Amino acid sequence: MADLLGIASSGLEAIQQALRTTGHNIANVNTEGYSRQVTDFATLPSQRAGDFFSGSGVEIGAVRRAYDSFVVDELRTRGSKLGMASTFESLASGLDSLVGDSNNGLASALEGFFNSVQDVANDPSSISARQVLLSDAKILTDRFTQLNESMQGFERDANNRISSSVSEINDLTTNIADLNADIVFALSTGGEPNDLLDQRDALLMQLSSKVGIISIEQNDGAVNVFVGKGQPLVVGGKAQQLQVVGNPVYPNRLEIGVLQPGGFQQIISPQISGGELQGVLDFRSRVFDPAVSELGRVAVAMTDLFNTQHHLGMDLNGQLGGDFFSTLSPAVIASAGNSTTVPAATASLTIDNTSDLEATDYLLVYDGTEWGLTRTSDGAFFSDAAGNFALDGLTVSVGGTPAAGDSFLLRPVHGAAGQFGLQLSAPEQFAAAAPVVSSQALSNSGSASMSALSLSSTGGLPLAGDITLSFNPDALGAGVPGFDVVGGPGGTLAFDPATESGGKTFTFAGSGGLSFTLSGIPNNGDAFTLSASSGAPGDNRNALLLGAMQSQRLVEGSTITFGEAYSGMVGGVGVVTRQAQANLQAEDSLMNNAVTARDRVSGVNLEEEAAELVRLQQAYQAAAQLVAIADTLFQTLIGATRR
Repeated sequence: MADLLGIASSGLEAIQQALRTTGHNIANVNTEGYSRQVTDFATLPSQRAGDFFSGSGVEIGAVRRAYDSFVVDELRTRGSKLGMASTFESLASGLDSLVGDSNNGLASALEGFFNSVQDVANDPSSISARQVLLSDAKILTDRFTQLNESMQGFERDANNRISSSVSEINDLTTNIADLNADIVFALSTGGEPNDLLDQRDALLMQLSSKVGIISIEQNDGAVNVFVGKGQPLVVGGKAQQLQVVGNPVYPNRLEIGVLQPGGFQQIISPQISGGELQGVLDFRSRVFDPAVSELGRVAVAMTDLFNTQHHLGMDLNGQLGGDFFSTLSPAVIASAGNSTTVPAATASLTIDNTSDLEATDYLLVYDGTEWGLTRTSDGAFFSDAAGNFALDGLTVSVGGTPAAGDSFLLRPVHGAAGQFGLQLSAPEQFAAAAPVVSSQALSNSGSASMSALSLSSTGGLPLAGDITLSFNPDALGAGVPGFDVVGGPGGTLAFDPATESGGKTFTFAGSGGLSFTLSGIPNNGDAFTLSASSGAPGDNRNALLLGAMQSQRLVEGSTITFGEAYSGMVGGVGVVTRQAQANLQAEDSLMNNAVTARDRVSGVNLEEEAAELVRLQQAYQAAAQLVAIADTLFQTLIGATRR
């Protein structure tokens, strides 16, 4: 009877544990990261009874998690990619909304400004038209600076996200290390601490959404976590804290680092992959930097080219035009290798041709033997022992005594839009007129004419006196015809009406690069005069040239207009944003699939648990009935022995 009662008791005890497990599953049906637990039954060792063995009941073999490590690893991978895609899309969409907004964008301000320039060209004597021009110019400069400031806000947002993510990562790794210690201790005492394992998996899932990780489980049950190219975050019960450090080259930019022995901070940002951190870093390098540099390139090109043409005009006061927009200066930022001192070497950056400028930064580094220049937009590398470079419309030169590791960040356009400003202060100062006027003598009897009058520099302007060209059939002797020049450069200009009547262009380099075209057939003594302009109110020749700049291809190697350069930037941000949105949708779908796959393995199904409850209830009732039968048999046996 004792054996039968023992079997029944073991059944009751084992089934009670199974009921507790099922109840635990049901109670945690809504707990995120909870893995369904399963009770495994094991037969107790049988006892020899004569020539055979008799069973002795049942025990609980284990209470284990319904768990598949491959499914969980895939879920973490998908979580990491979703975190990256979500962060990148959020930042890119915000920048796309900013630059693409017709109310805040640059396109309408550019169009309004050039329309005002054209209005002045239509009525150069109108003070009101000139005042409107200055007003629209102020709107344009404000739009540049506001756009630049708003875009800089995205870099500040990126810095805040990096700081926040690093703080959360450090909290998570600390908790994971603490759980490692608890799990190792629990496993050493026997059994599996299922709830602790679930808690650790949940923390690893949260961590993977912040940064891509590699996790390796040790024999003692602890999980070691690595990031990047093997940088440890958690080893056993110890956590390595990430740090937020300043970029040694780029000002106002934060990076992810770790503290090495000796107090040296190592930047590991280039090694980061996956999670929110990679989303921020990718946005900064792929979207933010190109957009800010492109906006700056438009500002630099427009300032230089518009000012240059404005200098070649004359205002209502009879003065040559000054700067219309404030002069912009490229930035040169020094870094003395790994030291904190300012390098003895110096570097200078000069913009020679704004039409050839690239929307990029450059990194100039001395390796102890020669200088290397890297164009950051495409990684193109150039070297020179003396440190003299000429490329992309720039001239770079160095001086002083360099030390290995000395470097300079060269920023010809990045952030230049923030400096874009209006220099002209009075409507009368707008140089709508041209400083040189041509005329022909009333006595001319031939068909010759002078046209296409233009200037290329302010040297020799205003003209010190008139320059007169008189046709002479024997100007160069031996019957070679041309024009005798009196004033200016003097001398003679060869011009043969027989072969060059279709037009021949001449340039007086010392007189403002004065260029003009002579055509037709002059008669002997026909004369043309080039004179200094008095800035007549009705002269609109320079205003026409300034207005024409709106449609001229003056940017990116003279292939696109100012407006097209900005539209290209907007379009580039838009394309990347659309791709980011499509990628986010794809990653979201893959994440849902991964969650579904985990739920199939580890999720709690209430219908299945309800069925399990019924099965266990019936088993418990049967075991209880066995106890009752054993008791009845035992009582019968006791009663029989009393007789």
